[in-house]
Amino acid sequence: MFRAAMARLLIVEDNHELASLIVSAAQARGHEARAAYTGEAALEALGPGSKWDAALVDLLLPDIRGSEVLAALRAHSIPSVAVSGVYKGDRFAQEAVQVHGARAFFAKPFELNAVMDALEEAGGVAPAPRAPPPVDEAKDTPSDELLDDEDLIVLEELAPETEDGDASLHTVPESEALPQPDDAEHALPLPFQRREKVWSATASPSASSRGKLPEWTLAGELKDTSVARLLNAYYEARHHGELKLKQGSVLKVVYFEAGRIVYAASNLGQERFGRFSVRRGVLPESRLAEVAAYAKEHGLRTGEAMMRLGLMDAERRRQLLEEQVKEILWSTFTWTEGQYGFSAMRPQRADLVKLSVFPGDLVLEGVEKTETLVALRQRMSPSRRLFPTADPPYGLHELKLQGPQALLLAYADGSKTVEDLLALTDLSERQALATLRGLELLGVLEERPEAPSRRHRISFGL
Repeated sequence: MFRAAMARLLIVEDNHELASLIVSAAQARGHEARAAYTGEAALEALGPGSKWDAALVDLLLPDIRGSEVLAALRAHSIPSVAVSGVYKGDRFAQEAVQVHGARAFFAKPFELNAVMDALEEAGGVAPAPRAPPPVDEAKDTPSDELLDDEDLIVLEELAPETEDGDASLHTVPESEALPQPDDAEHALPLPFQRREKVWSATASPSASSRGKLPEWTLAGELKDTSVARLLNAYYEARHHGELKLKQGSVLKVVYFEAGRIVYAASNLGQERFGRFSVRRGVLPESRLAEVAAYAKEHGLRTGEAMMRLGLMDAERRRQLLEEQVKEILWSTFTWTEGQYGFSAMRPQRADLVKLSVFPGDLVLEGVEKTETLVALRQRMSPSRRLFPTADPPYGLHELKLQGPQALLLAYADGSKTVEDLLALTDLSERQALATLRGLELLGVLEERPEAPSRRHRISFGL
Protein backbone atom coordinates (compact mmCIF):
# COMPACT_ATOMS: atom_id res chain seq x y z
CA MET A 1 0.00 0.00 0.00
CA PHE A 2 1.34 3.43 -0.95
CA ARG A 3 2.04 5.81 1.94
CA ALA A 4 3.30 9.06 0.50
CA ALA A 5 4.57 10.92 -2.54
CA MET A 6 8.07 11.46 -1.14
CA ALA A 7 10.60 9.05 0.35
CA ARG A 8 13.97 9.14 2.10
CA LEU A 9 16.33 6.93 0.12
CA LEU A 10 19.78 5.60 1.02
CA ILE A 11 21.98 4.85 -1.99
CA VAL A 12 24.83 2.46 -1.13
CA GLU A 13 27.10 2.48 -4.19
CA ASP A 14 30.91 2.79 -4.25
CA ASN A 15 31.00 4.27 -7.76
CA HIS A 16 30.80 7.95 -6.80
CA GLU A 17 29.62 9.20 -10.19
CA LEU A 18 26.92 6.55 -10.52
CA ALA A 19 25.80 7.17 -6.93
CA SER A 20 25.60 10.89 -7.63
CA LEU A 21 23.51 10.25 -10.73
CA ILE A 22 21.12 7.98 -8.81
CA VAL A 23 20.76 10.55 -6.03
CA SER A 24 20.04 13.24 -8.63
CA ALA A 25 17.41 11.05 -10.30
CA ALA A 26 15.76 10.47 -6.92
CA GLN A 27 15.74 14.19 -6.16
CA ALA A 28 14.26 14.92 -9.59
CA ARG A 29 11.35 12.70 -8.55
CA GLY A 30 10.88 14.71 -5.37
CA HIS A 31 12.64 12.39 -2.90
CA GLU A 32 15.34 13.01 -0.33
CA ALA A 33 18.38 10.90 -1.12
CA ARG A 34 21.83 10.39 0.32
CA ALA A 35 24.79 8.37 -0.97
CA ALA A 36 26.99 6.05 1.10
CA TYR A 37 30.12 4.89 -0.74
CA THR A 38 31.13 2.06 1.61
CA GLY A 39 29.36 -0.59 3.63
CA GLU A 40 30.59 0.93 6.89
CA ALA A 41 29.18 4.32 5.90
CA ALA A 42 25.85 2.64 5.13
CA LEU A 43 25.78 0.96 8.56
CA GLU A 44 26.57 4.28 10.23
CA ALA A 45 23.65 5.83 8.36
CA LEU A 46 21.36 3.32 10.11
CA GLY A 47 22.18 4.76 13.51
CA PRO A 48 19.70 6.12 16.06
CA GLY A 49 17.25 8.62 14.65
CA SER A 50 17.65 7.52 11.04
CA LYS A 51 14.43 7.10 9.10
CA TRP A 52 14.94 5.57 5.68
CA ASP A 53 12.00 4.44 3.57
CA ALA A 54 14.10 2.31 1.21
CA ALA A 55 17.70 1.67 0.18
CA LEU A 56 19.64 0.64 -2.91
CA VAL A 57 22.65 -1.60 -2.23
CA ASP A 58 25.48 -2.62 -4.55
CA LEU A 59 26.44 -6.17 -3.61
CA LEU A 60 30.14 -5.54 -4.34
CA LEU A 61 31.44 -2.93 -1.89
CA PRO A 62 35.09 -2.10 -1.13
CA ASP A 63 35.02 -2.99 2.57
CA ILE A 64 32.22 -5.40 3.53
CA ARG A 65 29.81 -7.61 1.65
CA GLY A 66 26.67 -6.00 0.31
CA SER A 67 24.75 -8.89 1.82
CA GLU A 68 25.80 -7.66 5.28
CA VAL A 69 24.28 -4.28 4.51
CA LEU A 70 21.10 -5.98 3.26
CA ALA A 71 20.91 -7.94 6.54
CA ALA A 72 21.29 -4.74 8.57
CA LEU A 73 18.55 -3.05 6.55
CA ARG A 74 16.32 -6.04 7.06
CA ALA A 75 16.93 -5.87 10.82
CA HIS A 76 15.82 -2.23 10.74
CA SER A 77 12.73 -3.11 8.65
CA ILE A 78 14.00 -1.00 5.75
CA PRO A 79 13.10 -2.44 2.34
CA SER A 80 15.95 -2.65 -0.15
CA VAL A 81 16.79 -3.11 -3.82
CA ALA A 82 20.05 -4.90 -4.71
CA VAL A 83 22.24 -4.20 -7.76
CA SER A 84 25.48 -5.70 -9.00
CA GLY A 85 27.79 -5.67 -11.99
CA VAL A 86 29.54 -8.89 -10.99
CA TYR A 87 26.93 -11.13 -9.42
CA LYS A 88 24.50 -11.67 -12.26
CA GLY A 89 21.94 -14.21 -13.33
CA ASP A 90 18.98 -15.95 -11.73
CA ARG A 91 21.06 -17.54 -9.00
CA PHE A 92 22.22 -14.25 -7.53
CA ALA A 93 18.89 -12.57 -8.12
CA GLN A 94 17.12 -15.31 -6.17
CA GLU A 95 19.74 -15.24 -3.41
CA ALA A 96 19.45 -11.46 -3.03
CA VAL A 97 15.67 -11.65 -2.77
CA GLN A 98 15.02 -14.97 -1.04
CA VAL A 99 18.03 -15.14 1.30
CA HIS A 100 19.01 -11.54 1.95
CA GLY A 101 15.56 -9.99 1.80
CA ALA A 102 15.89 -7.53 -1.08
CA ARG A 103 12.62 -6.58 -2.75
CA ALA A 104 14.22 -6.65 -6.21
CA PHE A 105 17.54 -7.27 -7.95
CA PHE A 106 19.05 -5.50 -10.98
CA ALA A 107 22.20 -6.50 -12.84
CA LYS A 108 24.40 -3.70 -14.17
CA PRO A 109 24.03 -2.12 -16.59
CA PHE A 110 20.48 -1.33 -15.60
CA GLU A 111 17.84 1.16 -16.66
CA LEU A 112 17.87 3.80 -13.96
CA ASN A 113 14.19 4.59 -14.33
CA ALA A 114 13.33 0.93 -13.69
CA VAL A 115 15.53 0.91 -10.58
CA MET A 116 13.88 4.11 -9.34
CA ASP A 117 10.44 2.60 -9.91
CA ALA A 118 11.46 -0.43 -7.82
CA LEU A 119 12.83 1.79 -5.04
CA GLU A 120 9.62 3.79 -4.95
CA GLU A 121 7.54 0.62 -4.82
CA ALA A 122 9.74 -0.79 -2.04
CA GLY A 123 9.37 2.44 -0.08
CA GLY A 124 5.61 2.49 -0.46
CA VAL A 125 5.63 5.58 -2.64
CA ALA A 126 2.84 6.28 -5.09
CA PRO A 127 4.12 6.31 -8.70
CA ALA A 128 4.92 9.82 -9.90
CA PRO A 129 3.36 11.23 -13.06
CA ARG A 130 5.86 11.09 -15.86
CA ALA A 131 6.86 14.01 -18.05
CA PRO A 132 5.44 13.83 -21.58
CA PRO A 133 7.64 12.34 -24.32
CA PRO A 134 9.61 14.67 -26.58
CA VAL A 135 7.36 16.81 -28.75
CA ASP A 136 7.38 16.00 -32.45
CA GLU A 137 7.23 19.39 -34.10
CA ALA A 138 8.02 18.10 -37.57
CA LYS A 139 4.94 16.33 -38.89
CA ASP A 140 6.89 14.14 -41.28
CA THR A 141 9.52 13.09 -38.74
CA PRO A 142 9.23 10.15 -36.30
CA SER A 143 8.67 11.30 -32.73
CA ASP A 144 11.87 9.66 -31.50
CA GLU A 145 14.08 11.74 -33.78
CA LEU A 146 16.21 14.15 -31.77
CA LEU A 147 17.37 17.67 -32.42
CA ASP A 148 20.84 17.95 -33.91
CA ASP A 149 23.28 20.07 -31.96
CA GLU A 150 24.58 22.40 -34.65
CA ASP A 151 22.35 25.27 -33.65
CA LEU A 152 21.74 24.23 -30.07
CA ILE A 153 25.31 25.32 -29.59
CA VAL A 154 24.22 28.90 -30.15
CA LEU A 155 20.47 28.79 -30.81
CA GLU A 156 17.73 30.81 -29.16
CA GLU A 157 14.77 29.10 -27.51
CA LEU A 158 12.14 27.61 -29.74
CA ALA A 159 8.97 29.67 -30.06
CA PRO A 160 5.46 28.19 -30.46
CA GLU A 161 4.57 26.80 -33.86
CA THR A 162 3.31 29.18 -36.52
CA GLU A 163 0.13 28.57 -38.42
CA ASP A 164 1.87 26.67 -41.20
CA GLY A 165 3.33 24.22 -38.67
CA ASP A 166 6.92 25.43 -38.93
CA ALA A 167 8.72 26.37 -35.77
CA SER A 168 10.04 29.90 -35.52
CA LEU A 169 12.77 31.23 -33.30
CA HIS A 170 12.85 34.13 -30.88
CA THR A 171 15.71 35.68 -29.01
CA VAL A 172 15.74 35.55 -25.23
CA PRO A 173 16.29 38.97 -23.62
CA GLU A 174 19.95 39.64 -22.95
CA SER A 175 19.28 39.97 -19.23
CA GLU A 176 18.14 36.34 -19.12
CA ALA A 177 20.99 34.87 -21.14
CA LEU A 178 23.91 32.89 -19.77
CA PRO A 179 27.09 34.73 -18.84
CA GLN A 180 29.32 34.64 -21.91
CA PRO A 181 33.09 34.13 -22.19
CA ASP A 182 35.50 36.73 -23.58
CA ASP A 183 34.56 36.05 -27.21
CA ALA A 184 30.91 36.77 -26.45
CA GLU A 185 30.39 38.76 -29.63
CA HIS A 186 30.36 35.43 -31.48
CA ALA A 187 28.01 33.67 -29.07
CA LEU A 188 24.26 33.74 -28.70
CA PRO A 189 21.96 32.75 -25.84
CA LEU A 190 21.63 29.04 -25.21
CA PRO A 191 18.44 26.99 -25.13
CA PHE A 192 19.06 26.20 -21.48
CA GLN A 193 19.70 29.75 -20.22
CA ARG A 194 16.79 29.94 -17.79
CA ARG A 195 18.00 26.85 -15.98
CA GLU A 196 21.18 28.75 -15.09
CA LYS A 197 19.11 30.42 -12.36
CA VAL A 198 18.96 27.11 -10.49
CA TRP A 199 22.63 26.23 -10.98
CA SER A 200 23.26 25.90 -7.28
CA ALA A 201 23.26 23.32 -4.53
CA THR A 202 19.61 23.16 -3.59
CA ALA A 203 17.51 21.28 -1.12
CA SER A 204 15.61 18.26 -2.31
CA PRO A 205 12.39 19.15 -4.15
CA SER A 206 9.22 19.03 -2.12
CA ALA A 207 6.58 16.43 -2.68
CA SER A 208 4.40 19.00 -4.43
CA SER A 209 7.05 19.39 -7.14
CA ARG A 210 6.77 15.82 -8.37
CA GLY A 211 5.75 15.53 -11.98
CA LYS A 212 7.16 18.93 -12.91
CA LEU A 213 10.09 19.26 -15.28
CA PRO A 214 13.27 18.69 -13.25
CA GLU A 215 15.70 21.52 -12.63
CA TRP A 216 19.47 21.58 -12.50
CA THR A 217 21.22 20.69 -9.30
CA LEU A 218 24.89 21.15 -8.56
CA ALA A 219 26.09 17.58 -8.17
CA GLY A 220 29.79 18.05 -7.51
CA GLU A 221 33.21 19.41 -8.37
CA LEU A 222 35.21 18.21 -11.35
CA LYS A 223 38.37 18.12 -9.21
CA ASP A 224 36.87 15.06 -7.52
CA THR A 225 36.10 13.17 -10.74
CA SER A 226 36.50 13.45 -14.51
CA VAL A 227 34.17 14.03 -17.42
CA ALA A 228 34.97 10.52 -18.68
CA ARG A 229 33.73 8.95 -15.44
CA LEU A 230 30.54 11.00 -15.63
CA LEU A 231 29.93 9.67 -19.15
CA ASN A 232 30.49 6.15 -17.77
CA ALA A 233 27.79 6.68 -15.16
CA TYR A 234 25.21 7.70 -17.73
CA TYR A 235 26.07 4.69 -19.86
CA GLU A 236 26.02 2.22 -16.97
CA ALA A 237 22.61 3.53 -15.91
CA ARG A 238 21.36 3.69 -19.54
CA HIS A 239 19.97 7.04 -18.46
CA HIS A 240 18.20 9.80 -20.37
CA GLY A 241 18.88 13.43 -19.53
CA GLU A 242 21.46 16.17 -19.39
CA LEU A 243 24.92 16.57 -17.93
CA LYS A 244 26.02 20.14 -17.37
CA LEU A 245 29.70 21.13 -17.18
CA LYS A 246 30.86 24.55 -16.04
CA GLN A 247 34.32 26.08 -15.81
CA GLY A 248 34.32 29.80 -15.14
CA SER A 249 32.07 31.41 -17.73
CA VAL A 250 32.30 28.42 -20.10
CA LEU A 251 29.22 26.21 -20.06
CA LYS A 252 28.64 22.94 -21.87
CA VAL A 253 25.69 20.57 -21.81
CA VAL A 254 25.60 16.97 -22.98
CA TYR A 255 22.32 15.22 -23.80
CA PHE A 256 21.92 11.46 -23.44
CA GLU A 257 19.40 8.89 -24.62
CA ALA A 258 19.78 5.42 -23.09
CA GLY A 259 23.30 6.34 -22.00
CA ARG A 260 24.49 7.37 -25.46
CA ILE A 261 25.39 10.93 -26.35
CA VAL A 262 22.95 12.51 -28.80
CA TYR A 263 24.42 16.02 -28.85
CA ALA A 264 26.40 18.58 -26.93
CA ALA A 265 26.00 22.33 -26.58
CA SER A 266 28.45 25.07 -25.69
CA ASN A 267 28.38 28.84 -25.20
CA LEU A 268 31.72 29.31 -26.98
CA GLY A 269 31.28 31.10 -30.27
CA GLN A 270 34.24 29.23 -31.78
CA GLU A 271 32.32 25.97 -31.34
CA ARG A 272 29.45 27.02 -33.60
CA PHE A 273 28.74 24.71 -36.48
CA GLY A 274 29.72 27.28 -39.13
CA ARG A 275 33.11 27.97 -37.60
CA PHE A 276 33.64 24.26 -37.00
CA SER A 277 32.94 23.64 -40.70
CA VAL A 278 35.51 26.28 -41.61
CA ARG A 279 38.13 24.56 -39.46
CA ARG A 280 37.29 21.26 -41.13
CA GLY A 281 37.79 22.80 -44.59
CA VAL A 282 34.16 22.19 -45.59
CA LEU A 283 33.16 25.87 -45.61
CA PRO A 284 35.48 28.57 -46.97
CA GLU A 285 35.99 31.40 -44.50
CA SER A 286 34.93 33.82 -47.22
CA ARG A 287 31.46 32.24 -47.39
CA LEU A 288 30.75 32.10 -43.66
CA ALA A 289 28.92 35.44 -43.62
CA GLU A 290 26.93 34.42 -46.71
CA VAL A 291 25.78 31.18 -45.05
CA ALA A 292 24.85 33.02 -41.86
CA ALA A 293 22.82 35.60 -43.78
CA TYR A 294 21.04 32.90 -45.82
CA ALA A 295 20.22 30.90 -42.71
CA LYS A 296 18.81 33.98 -40.98
CA GLU A 297 16.78 35.06 -44.01
CA HIS A 298 15.16 31.64 -44.46
CA GLY A 299 14.91 30.64 -40.80
CA LEU A 300 17.29 27.69 -41.20
CA ARG A 301 19.99 26.10 -39.13
CA THR A 302 23.53 26.59 -40.34
CA GLY A 303 23.89 23.01 -41.62
CA GLU A 304 20.60 23.07 -43.48
CA ALA A 305 21.56 26.39 -45.09
CA MET A 306 24.87 24.89 -46.20
CA MET A 307 23.02 21.93 -47.71
CA ARG A 308 20.70 24.20 -49.69
CA LEU A 309 23.66 26.17 -50.95
CA GLY A 310 25.26 22.94 -52.17
CA LEU A 311 28.16 23.03 -49.70
CA MET A 312 27.47 19.60 -48.19
CA ASP A 313 25.04 16.68 -48.34
CA ALA A 314 23.00 15.15 -45.52
CA GLU A 315 25.52 12.39 -44.73
CA ARG A 316 28.43 14.82 -44.54
CA ARG A 317 26.36 17.04 -42.27
CA ARG A 318 25.69 14.16 -39.89
CA GLN A 319 29.37 13.24 -39.84
CA LEU A 320 30.38 16.82 -39.05
CA LEU A 321 27.80 17.02 -36.26
CA GLU A 322 29.22 13.90 -34.64
CA GLU A 323 32.77 15.22 -34.97
CA GLN A 324 31.65 18.52 -33.47
CA VAL A 325 30.04 16.83 -30.48
CA LYS A 326 33.24 14.87 -29.88
CA GLU A 327 35.39 18.00 -29.97
CA ILE A 328 33.11 19.81 -27.54
CA LEU A 329 33.48 16.92 -25.11
CA TRP A 330 37.18 16.34 -25.69
CA SER A 331 37.83 19.96 -24.76
CA THR A 332 36.55 19.15 -21.24
CA PHE A 333 38.72 16.07 -20.72
CA THR A 334 41.57 18.17 -19.34
CA TRP A 335 39.33 20.13 -16.95
CA THR A 336 40.45 19.63 -13.37
CA GLU A 337 38.44 22.56 -11.98
CA GLY A 338 34.79 23.42 -12.40
CA GLN A 339 31.43 21.95 -11.54
CA TYR A 340 29.04 19.40 -12.94
CA GLY A 341 25.32 18.96 -12.55
CA PHE A 342 22.51 16.66 -13.65
CA SER A 343 19.02 17.14 -14.97
CA ALA A 344 16.50 14.57 -16.14
CA MET A 345 15.25 17.07 -18.73
CA ARG A 346 14.84 15.48 -22.13
CA PRO A 347 14.86 17.11 -25.58
CA GLN A 348 11.55 18.71 -26.51
CA ARG A 349 12.23 18.95 -30.24
CA ALA A 350 12.25 16.09 -32.66
CA ASP A 351 12.88 17.37 -36.14
CA LEU A 352 16.47 16.78 -37.18
CA VAL A 353 19.55 14.58 -37.11
CA LYS A 354 19.73 11.85 -34.50
CA LEU A 355 23.23 11.20 -33.23
CA SER A 356 24.26 8.22 -31.14
CA VAL A 357 27.84 8.52 -29.89
CA PHE A 358 29.19 5.61 -27.85
CA PRO A 359 31.00 7.00 -24.77
CA GLY A 360 33.55 4.18 -24.63
CA ASP A 361 35.11 4.87 -28.01
CA LEU A 362 34.78 8.63 -27.49
CA VAL A 363 36.88 8.45 -24.32
CA LEU A 364 39.58 6.22 -25.83
CA GLU A 365 39.89 8.44 -28.88
CA GLY A 366 39.70 11.63 -26.83
CA VAL A 367 42.53 10.68 -24.48
CA GLU A 368 44.82 9.97 -27.42
CA LYS A 369 43.92 13.32 -29.02
CA THR A 370 44.05 15.55 -25.94
CA GLU A 371 46.70 14.14 -23.57
CA THR A 372 50.31 15.08 -24.20
CA LEU A 373 53.09 12.53 -23.73
CA VAL A 374 54.34 14.50 -20.71
CA ALA A 375 50.90 14.39 -19.09
CA LEU A 376 50.51 10.69 -19.88
CA ARG A 377 53.89 9.91 -18.31
CA GLN A 378 52.84 11.76 -15.16
CA ARG A 379 49.52 9.90 -14.92
CA MET A 380 50.88 6.48 -15.86
CA SER A 381 54.11 6.27 -13.88
CA PRO A 382 56.38 3.28 -14.66
CA SER A 383 55.79 1.58 -11.29
CA ARG A 384 52.00 1.50 -11.46
CA ARG A 385 50.22 -1.88 -11.73
CA LEU A 386 46.82 -2.04 -13.41
CA PHE A 387 44.29 -4.80 -12.83
CA PRO A 388 41.08 -5.70 -14.67
CA THR A 389 38.09 -4.10 -12.94
CA ALA A 390 35.60 -6.54 -11.49
CA ASP A 391 32.53 -4.69 -12.76
CA PRO A 392 33.44 -2.38 -15.67
CA PRO A 393 30.73 -0.10 -17.13
CA TYR A 394 31.51 -1.45 -20.62
CA GLY A 395 31.76 -4.90 -22.10
CA LEU A 396 35.09 -5.51 -23.81
CA HIS A 397 33.21 -6.51 -26.95
CA GLU A 398 31.75 -2.99 -27.08
CA LEU A 399 35.11 -1.22 -27.33
CA LYS A 400 36.80 -0.75 -30.68
CA LEU A 401 40.32 -1.82 -29.75
CA GLN A 402 42.95 -2.40 -32.39
CA GLY A 403 44.93 -5.65 -32.19
CA PRO A 404 47.93 -4.21 -30.29
CA GLN A 405 45.56 -2.36 -27.91
CA ALA A 406 43.61 -5.55 -27.15
CA LEU A 407 46.88 -7.39 -26.53
CA LEU A 408 48.04 -4.62 -24.19
CA LEU A 409 44.79 -4.96 -22.25
CA ALA A 410 45.33 -8.72 -21.98
CA TYR A 411 48.82 -8.13 -20.57
CA ALA A 412 47.43 -5.72 -17.93
CA ASP A 413 46.59 -8.43 -15.40
CA GLY A 414 48.18 -6.81 -12.35
CA SER A 415 51.37 -8.86 -12.53
CA LYS A 416 53.19 -6.27 -14.64
CA THR A 417 54.08 -2.64 -14.12
CA VAL A 418 53.44 0.06 -16.71
CA GLU A 419 57.14 -0.14 -17.53
CA ASP A 420 56.77 -3.87 -18.20
CA LEU A 421 53.75 -3.27 -20.40
CA LEU A 422 55.62 -0.69 -22.49
CA ALA A 423 58.38 -3.25 -23.09
CA LEU A 424 55.87 -5.88 -24.23
CA THR A 425 53.72 -3.84 -26.62
CA ASP A 426 54.30 -2.95 -30.26
CA LEU A 427 52.53 0.38 -29.73
CA SER A 428 54.50 3.59 -29.42
CA GLU A 429 54.97 4.90 -25.90
CA ARG A 430 52.35 7.58 -26.39
CA GLN A 431 49.81 5.18 -27.92
CA ALA A 432 50.35 2.63 -25.18
CA LEU A 433 50.08 5.13 -22.34
CA ALA A 434 46.99 6.73 -23.93
CA THR A 435 45.37 3.30 -24.24
CA LEU A 436 46.10 2.44 -20.60
CA ARG A 437 44.91 5.85 -19.44
CA GLY A 438 41.72 5.58 -21.51
CA LEU A 439 40.95 2.10 -20.20
CA GLU A 440 41.49 3.36 -16.64
CA LEU A 441 39.11 6.29 -17.19
CA LEU A 442 36.56 3.87 -18.64
CA GLY A 443 36.71 1.79 -15.49
CA VAL A 444 38.03 -1.24 -17.38
CA LEU A 445 41.40 -1.14 -15.59
CA GLU A 446 42.14 0.03 -12.06
CA GLU A 447 45.07 0.43 -9.71
CA ARG A 448 44.50 -1.51 -6.51
CA PRO A 449 45.93 -0.88 -3.07
CA GLU A 450 48.70 -3.18 -1.92
CA ALA A 451 46.65 -4.45 1.03
CA PRO A 452 44.22 -7.17 -0.01
CA SER A 453 40.51 -6.55 0.45
CA ARG A 454 37.41 -8.67 0.26
CA ARG A 455 36.30 -6.89 -2.88
CA HIS A 456 39.02 -8.50 -4.93
CA ARG A 457 38.66 -12.04 -3.71
CA ILE A 458 36.73 -12.94 -6.81
CA SER A 459 37.52 -15.89 -9.01
CA PHE A 460 34.65 -15.64 -11.52
CA GLY A 461 34.63 -19.45 -11.32
CA LEU A 462 38.06 -19.67 -12.98
